[in-house]
Amino acid sequence: MPTRIVLVALALVAVSCTGDTSSAPPVPSAQGGSPPPSVNVIATIVPGVWTYDLRGLKATFTWKEGAQPTLTVKNGSGADVGAPAVYVVTQEQEQVDGSIDEAQPIADGASGDYPVTFPGDLQREDVGLVVLELGNENYGALAPKVIEGGA
Repeated sequence: MPTRIVLVALALVAVSCTGDTSSAPPVPSAQGGSPPPSVNVIATIVPGVWTYDLRGLKATFTWKEGAQPTLTVKNGSGADVGAPAVYVVTQEQEQVDGSIDEAQPIADGASGDYPVTFPGDLQREDVGLVVLELGNENYGALAPKVIEGGA
């Protein structure tokens, strides 16, 4: 008799775990039933160039071999923004703040080029991530510049 109770209990648990989907709403199928298109593109990262482009605000951080790093900001956001600044996160996960002399807020429609200096012996090859700040706001990471086509 106890074996029969255990079997009935297991059967009830098994039935309740199967998840009767008859009351679930239907899942819409993709139009045409074919998978989304995909394309393989050969792309190359441009060494020493990182970019940012969001809601009319464009920034480019350029650190070419043998040259001083430069931040270029074009403000087409529709509003004034704070003074530009950048910091980098090294490949060893250390934050290194850049210094921009005499950085001023940037009016809507204005742009500027800002030489950036870093303390110590930081090299371009040490950079893992470049982050844009405007005033007291962190705007996020710049992406490495990528161009389509082979190297």
